[in-house]
Amino acid sequence: MFSVNTNAGAFAALQNLNGTSRSLETTQSRVNTGLKVASARDDAALYSIAQNMRGDVAGFRAVNNSLSRAQSELDVAIAGAEAISDLLIEMKEKAVAAKDDGIDDASRTSLNNDYLQLLEQITSISENASFNGRNLLTGDTLTAITDSTGTASGAITSSGNTLTTSSLGVADTSIGPAGGSYTYSSIATSITGFSFKAYLQGNNFPEPFTDIFNEIFEAEGWISPGQDVVTDLIDAGVAPEAVSSDLLAWFNTGDTGWTIQNPIDIGTIAETGEYAIQGGNVLAAGPDGGDASGAVTAIEAAISSVNDVLSNLGSTSNRLGIQQQFAGKLSDSLEVGIGNLVDADLAKESANLQAFQTKQQLGLQALSIANQGPQSVLALFR
Repeated sequence: MFSVNTNAGAFAALQNLNGTSRSLETTQSRVNTGLKVASARDDAALYSIAQNMRGDVAGFRAVNNSLSRAQSELDVAIAGAEAISDLLIEMKEKAVAAKDDGIDDASRTSLNNDYLQLLEQITSISENASFNGRNLLTGDTLTAITDSTGTASGAITSSGNTLTTSSLGVADTSIGPAGGSYTYSSIATSITGFSFKAYLQGNNFPEPFTDIFNEIFEAEGWISPGQDVVTDLIDAGVAPEAVSSDLLAWFNTGDTGWTIQNPIDIGTIAETGEYAIQGGNVLAAGPDGGDASGAVTAIEAAISSVNDVLSNLGSTSNRLGIQQQFAGKLSDSLEVGIGNLVDADLAKESANLQAFQTKQQLGLQALSIANQGPQSVLALFR
């Protein structure tokens, strides 16, 4: 049928041309973006899966940052611990040298000056071995996340790496000569008749004497650290013999007032290295007295402690490296998986682009021919 109102051939040609244009537009988008699934409109299911995987990749980027930060903290701590270990070795050399009976006090003083400088350097290193505001050598705990959700239960942690002079037990060590003595001018050379209870009630008993007794009682094991003779024994009504029979050299049996009945010589307290009771005399080490033997023992223990910390830090560092390598591989695998889902095959899309461009040109030609169809009706009226 010939009609000027309806051109079925043109309609068909136009539909085919529109379909070709849509396919060409899709192919051009894939070529431009490199993705066959660039939005949820392209493939809702694949796009959703890819987005979840992208979230995991982002999480692992955060994991990598956390591991890198923790590794830097460990690097600083290890450098500090190694330096402290070297200093302790130098200190041991000087302490051993100070034990030599063949050197004089001047030489011991010189050795002690160097020793104390090294001790201060340990403090300087431990206090400054920090990264990003955290210092593992002064008690901070290392923490690094290991999974893409930041779960605390799976984090890598490391603690107990404190390397201060106090934690190492060398803060109060000294290797100088033992000269000098304590003298309490307010205390008579030979004391009798004074009562601890009287001191408690009237505060007229020499205070240094009470401090000394606390030290002596603690050293002898008669009271626990932190206890007080007056508070925990006298006020409690404990008799001297209930504490130790040795105390009857000074106090009478059953004397809960703890009155000194037998002379105690405390006018001059000789330095002996520690508080002790010898023949009724009170002995105590002075602040300037050195103990090279004790220092060597303390340093050897400190070196062992530093080695334990270095072992802990080193093994943690190795674990961080392994975890970082694994997290990188896992992230790469996820990236490849996302690519497999949404990336376009550009070789295929290049071929499609050529084909659709040719089809589009042919479609335009077909539409042009179809549009000329109604003009043939004019021939019937000539």
